[in-house]
Amino acid sequence: MKKKIYYGNLIIDVKGKNKKLIDVVFKEGNELYKGNKIVEYEPIKVIGYENINKGHHKANKNEEQRNNITGSYE
Repeated sequence: MKKKIYYGNLIIDVKGKNKKLIDVVFKEGNELYKGNKIVEYEPIKVIGYENINKGHHKANKNEEQRNNITGSYE
């Protein structure tokens, strides 16, 4: 399932103190933001979804040869 990407405000725990971050982008379900624990989040709106297609595909070599005079493929 794709996770939502939010734009909003976060309250994080930095060395035992709560700090409020305004206008940040964060992913749904994450417990950390830049190494700090998320205490509370206030999403303003959903700006997108994460890409779940993280695989790579093999590129095939082009077997056509260029014509030296015209430059077109043969």
